[in-house]
Amino acid sequence: MSEWRDIWKEIIDISKKTLLEKDTELKYFKQIEEKYKNDKMITFEKGITCECFHDFENAKKYYELAANEKNGLPVAHWRKRAKYFLERISTKGCSLTYDLNLNYDYETIQWDTFYNIHSYFYLDDYIRYLAISSVSRIHSEPAMAIIIFRVCIETGLYTYFKEFVKRIRENKKYFSLDELLKKMFERPYSLFKSNEYTAYDKIRHEGNIAAHPGIIKENEKPYKYNDDQLKYILNDFNQSLFLLNERAKNKKQQV
Repeated sequence: MSEWRDIWKEIIDISKKTLLEKDTELKYFKQIEEKYKNDKMITFEKGITCECFHDFENAKKYYELAANEKNGLPVAHWRKRAKYFLERISTKGCSLTYDLNLNYDYETIQWDTFYNIHSYFYLDDYIRYLAISSVSRIHSEPAMAIIIFRVCIETGLYTYFKEFVKRIRENKKYFSLDELLKKMFERPYSLFKSNEYTAYDKIRHEGNIAAHPGIIKENEKPYKYNDDQLKYILNDFNQSLFLLNERAKNKKQQV
């Protein structure tokens, strides 16, 4: 992982800690700003965190700073993303929901998913960062992003259904995600409702397609996804993470 991604991961972990502790004073962000002075990704993530708190006034302020052409984020496409967040919060507001509005264009669906995952702060740091990072680059690297989606779901199932997975695996050394999902859905376990199983299974299926393109012919581009396909995949991923976050939240509250 490059240095800036190491730093970004640290910032994302700080946003989770801030949201979990309901730290509206953003004290952890102040600490990381001392460590990485003038890093505008901190500013952008502060905006998203404030929006998750429904502190829209400060969210707008941080988005404006991150989007500034002269003094904002150093990379143009990230400034564009900050501008989108600023415009979005000024018009339709946050879109934290299980079902995304597929009438919106692809870019809107992408960044609504990006925002939603930030708000799934009960997820393990590893899953949450992988999910946020992969959504951010699904347009440029769709196959890699979708394979990572599958990794997030598999890791989440093993993490948040640990006791059930152990029981299922008692008589078999290894289960693929394909087998595991079916077992978890069938009796006597029946851990999911039908719509929940479908959400997980769609990501499993899409991840398998991306990971196994078959024989690649000369001059062939094996990973062709149009915007409509990516919109539906992002919606499926959002639904899956919503469910995993609810499971993680319930387990934390039971402790």
